[in-house]
Amino acid sequence: MKQIRRIFTLTIFVLGLSFSQPKLSLNKPEVDLGIIYSGMKKHGKIELTNIGNDTLRIYSIQPSCGCTTVKQPKGILLPFESDVAEVEFNSSGYSGKVEKHITITTNDPLYQNVTVKLIADVKQEIECTNHSSLMWLGNIVLGKTLVQETSLKNISDHKIKIKSFTTSSSSLNVTLERKMLNPNDTLNVQITVKPEKLGYGSDHFTVETDSKNQPFVEIRASYVCVKEN
Repeated sequence: MKQIRRIFTLTIFVLGLSFSQPKLSLNKPEVDLGIIYSGMKKHGKIELTNIGNDTLRIYSIQPSCGCTTVKQPKGILLPFESDVAEVEFNSSGYSGKVEKHITITTNDPLYQNVTVKLIADVKQEIECTNHSSLMWLGNIVLGKTLVQETSLKNISDHKIKIKSFTTSSSSLNVTLERKMLNPNDTLNVQITVKPEKLGYGSDHFTVETDSKNQPFVEIRASYVCVKEN
């Protein structure tokens, strides 16, 4: 009888261990940032809860793109404990429907990697006429200067004033045609690049406007600086 009781007790103990595990629960499968204007940074939240009966360990929360950053929650959640991961999306360079992904890695034995979708609808009042704020300039010989032109168009129904602009490095110089844009007007922009070192380079300039919806417009120019043959 004692032997049977010991076997029964051991069986209950093993079963208890097998059912003792962490379990991740999310408050929503996606983060919808709604309508935002290009250049704006928008915040969202992901609430994580441990609905299991053992400690949940959050190893990492990793966005799929550098445009998205995550403020990490606590690394350990006790049973029925919750915390929030704060997400920030930088819409510079984007237009239209945007979808990004955030991967959450935990010790949940059933779902060690869970993906949360981040979506946004990025609108513009000023757009690049080539529909992209990312410019590829190709190869530039070290010590040489490349001049490239692009343009910005006011696609809103009101006037927009260009207040100022800044560049990210001394390798990049920008000349703007004028300071006021009526609806449907186009602003010509001349970009001069003189790389200072060999290899891949990426510079950007930021235009500041008086638009409440789109106070900043960022254009990035990428290139490879090479030696002269």
